[in-house]
Amino acid sequence: MAEPVTVDVVIPSIRVDAVKMLDALGMDVPAGVDVRYYVISDNQDLRPGSFVHNGCPVTVVVNRDNLGAPLSRNVGLDAGTGTYVLFIDDDVSMPADMLETYMDAARRDPGAPGYIGPTMFPKPVNSFTRGIVASGMLTFFELPSCDRLMSWGTTSNLMVRRDAIGDIRFSKEFPKHGGGEDIDFCIRVAASSGRMFRTVPAATARHPWWHGAGRSYVRFFRWAFGDSLMVRLHPQYAYYDVPDMVETLIIGGTTLACLAIAGTVPSAMPVIWACLALCSEFAIEQFQVRSHHPQSSVAAAVEAAAIRISSQLGRFVGPLSRRNFPYICKRFDYITTGEWMPLEKRFTGAKFALFASCVPIAYWLGMLWG
Repeated sequence: MAEPVTVDVVIPSIRVDAVKMLDALGMDVPAGVDVRYYVISDNQDLRPGSFVHNGCPVTVVVNRDNLGAPLSRNVGLDAGTGTYVLFIDDDVSMPADMLETYMDAARRDPGAPGYIGPTMFPKPVNSFTRGIVASGMLTFFELPSCDRLMSWGTTSNLMVRRDAIGDIRFSKEFPKHGGGEDIDFCIRVAASSGRMFRTVPAATARHPWWHGAGRSYVRFFRWAFGDSLMVRLHPQYAYYDVPDMVETLIIGGTTLACLAIAGTVPSAMPVIWACLALCSEFAIEQFQVRSHHPQSSVAAAVEAAAIRISSQLGRFVGPLSRRNFPYICKRFDYITTGEWMPLEKRFTGAKFALFASCVPIAYWLGMLWG
């Protein structure tokens, strides 16, 4: 009789009630599969130890130092020995047959380095969550529901073969709060295996809105801050593009301010130009949102633009804080196939041309103002 397949479920968490968290997962254990849970926490109020939950052994590890979610996953990865490692977030819920679905995918394609399930969010409940959807920030959570192969998946719902992982671990270079570490990890695993990850559309995790759908742009800044490392770590997927809104405001605004101080342009021109550029950004976002979501409100478009700008700011501050100045205006191809790049470059080029067209208008208005 064949030995059962073992799945290590690794969950970084700061929740104080591990049992309640595991109850909320809602995942059954299929026949022929042994499941072991590893809950890794920075929360010193959580008690370390071991117990059994629904017939499955659970190990709770409390980190001595604040490692953050990325390195906590390494702790869970090193603690187990399972055939597969399932990485999930501590606030997702799963269908009861989640593991059976993943095991079916593994049997159909045993050579894949891993398997990516979609992570779906609820319907938007306010203008902020409608803005999140419209901004495209959830694309890679939901993409496994339609694409067949992917280079990487979010660690909210990702199962990887342990022998494909080998000695690869989540990098210490990424910030503790996360952002980019899952992309880097998966790309290295896929490169080592010589294959992309298989998607499993039926293995769908459900994720609630963060902070009860309350407005916060910091998350998107943090993601982009961490993601900005990718252009250095994986230069084969990096390319230069025209400045985005934040880069345009900072570089262009600084240049115009210096010219205004020198008396070359009207003193009011930098402020007028910045206002025109921002209005152009919001107008473009409104057009784009309405094109994809005809029923969206103006408020949702404004939120989407604000979310994009917060992300762009994180992408700018990242290399700036590391003094990696050549990486400013350098982008990472998240698909890693180049198929999105022509459309992306046309869109960003058109936006930049509009920002540039605001310069003579701002000059004229500045002269009138003066």
